[in-house]
Amino acid sequence: MKKQLIYVMALFLVGMTATAQIDRSKVPTSGPTPEINLGEPYTFELKNGLQVLVVEDKKLPTIVMSLDLNNPPIFEGDKAGVQSLAGSIMGKGTTKTPKEKFNEQVDYLGARINVGTGGGFATTLSKYTEEVMALFAEAALNPNFTQEELDTEKSQLIEGIKSGENSAAAVAGRVRSALVYGTDHPAGEFATEETINNVTVADVKEFYNSYFVPSKAYLLISGDIDGKDAKKLVKKYFGDWKAKDAPKPNLPEVNDVAMTQINFVDVPNAVQTELAVYNLSELKMNDEDYHAALIANYIFGGGFGSYLNMNLREENGYTYGAGSGLGAGRNYKSTFRATSKVRNEVTDSAVVETMKELNRIRTEYVSDEDLSNAKAKFLGNFIMQSEDKSVVADRAITIRTNDLDEDFYKDFIKNINAVTKEDVKRVANKYMKRDNMRIVLVGKASDVLENLEKMKIDGKNVPIKYYDKYANPVEKPSGVDIPADATVNTVLADYVKAIGGRDAVTDVKSIALIGTASSPMGELLLNIKKTSKGQYSQTVSVGGNVAMKQVYNNGKGKMSGMQGNMELEGDQLEAVAQEAVLFPEFTYPDQGSLAGAEMMDDKKVYVIQWTDTKKRFYDMSSNLLLGEEVTATSQGQEFKQLTRFEDYKEVKGVKFPTAIIQNLGGQEIRFNINTIKVNEGVVDSDFE
Repeated sequence: MKKQLIYVMALFLVGMTATAQIDRSKVPTSGPTPEINLGEPYTFELKNGLQVLVVEDKKLPTIVMSLDLNNPPIFEGDKAGVQSLAGSIMGKGTTKTPKEKFNEQVDYLGARINVGTGGGFATTLSKYTEEVMALFAEAALNPNFTQEELDTEKSQLIEGIKSGENSAAAVAGRVRSALVYGTDHPAGEFATEETINNVTVADVKEFYNSYFVPSKAYLLISGDIDGKDAKKLVKKYFGDWKAKDAPKPNLPEVNDVAMTQINFVDVPNAVQTELAVYNLSELKMNDEDYHAALIANYIFGGGFGSYLNMNLREENGYTYGAGSGLGAGRNYKSTFRATSKVRNEVTDSAVVETMKELNRIRTEYVSDEDLSNAKAKFLGNFIMQSEDKSVVADRAITIRTNDLDEDFYKDFIKNINAVTKEDVKRVANKYMKRDNMRIVLVGKASDVLENLEKMKIDGKNVPIKYYDKYANPVEKPSGVDIPADATVNTVLADYVKAIGGRDAVTDVKSIALIGTASSPMGELLLNIKKTSKGQYSQTVSVGGNVAMKQVYNNGKGKMSGMQGNMELEGDQLEAVAQEAVLFPEFTYPDQGSLAGAEMMDDKKVYVIQWTDTKKRFYDMSSNLLLGEEVTATSQGQEFKQLTRFEDYKEVKGVKFPTAIIQNLGGQEIRFNINTIKVNEGVVDSDFE
């Protein structure tokens, strides 16, 4: 059975050559700092409270409309997920127009319309402005909430939750906010299968009627349109929207931890640790500290050349990237956070280095060069964004919703340039609370806990608290005992018996597997063929094109695809030769060593150290192979890749997994094997 999948992406680089002659003996001088002239949008307000901002731009015959309801935080409680469900149904037809006809009308106009519980947007050629605004308003103000659509969306949402149950990244995304804010806070609650199943059509309609209201909403219109013409259209299509205020929740008080601590969540199949450090931040955009805080965060972890990224990635090779963010809350406290994905075996070291860099920015003055570079890069992004006319309206709304001075963006460059190294140190001490950090680690306890317990910061051990995948406190994960009579031979023999037995395995002369998976590149097609003669081929195709093909036959191996053709040698040839074995547990009954036992998801597994770079995990209960972990090196960094096997199905007396799941760069790829052929569908020409 295939146990190692390769996910291939082609990277194309475009080079540009300068033809002008440059005097490189002279350092180029900087030009004058550009002046950001935001201009003033044409604004008006409807009787229902909807505020409209129009930015005229005649460069292109296009229009963009964006609706922001500007709602307060929404706490969903035991019906968490209702907001997501309502938003997913909106836009799929209206009470006036069936879904298919509505979509046809949008397509005919060459427009794009999207609506959700927070508002929506529409874009079109300016000659279709009225038609598209009419459809936009219809979709927003007349959604069609039906039981059929709700059932479909609930099923998809629950499936998404289930698919992330064993993903460290998905678990981290859920528990981090829950631990920082608490699950009784809008920023900390999350949907579960139970809360989603609690939601009815009546709940969805009530949510919409309560929160899709205009009283504090903004409608932005930018493009080829006159302000007065826009006013007539908005009154026509949004004027009957009834005035109403959205409910305001009673937000619980949230506080930082009294002292720095580790919050650990065990995900037994994790091949890397999701690392994050958090503290609450009371920073707001109208604070005097705001501009200095932006630069301090940029220096610490906001850019590629930041303290954090240069340490964890460039100096130590712990991760492919590390960064930080410092939020400015409007309705409640935001956070300072620094995050990265690190190898299990360096988790403790990565924590120590992260805290070291926090100490550095709090106790040492940033160099003049680093400060100057940070300002230049930060302002470069700001100036480029300011070229977009729609940003004028966006910033105008930001000024209103954050109680900013009218000249906030006009003075932005001046205020960034005014930041001093003393300012950076001061705000770092104020908003990066090294002594009150919540260090949230989501990873494999059996790989990382021993070193974390020994780890010291400032000469002291850091207390560790344990939580489950839903942020509930739990006891420290316990180890799994190996039965006294277990050996490599017994584990592998039990596996062979579990998949069908020696006789059934011996009868297999060839296998052919075909599966599909969804990916960011599109649908992937996997085709694997093997024979008892040690022949092997694997093809991964995208959109009908071969992305990668591996072949092994008569002691020779080759690879072809988007990256060209190559003959395999050395370790690569040995790896593909191992894949060519039909049932390695049967062929090599005493391979490797019994390295231990641990948890994989909710199952106890034996760990077989198959080779120096490969581990296999066998279920203690079913004896089936549940996963394989391969250690590899890329770009000078070592990483681990876990492939999981699920949903075994018997074909001609032998069981094969019908689901092969692999995590690639944080993206989980699940191949569903829909065709399994035994002793048919394979010929010698498949291995040429």
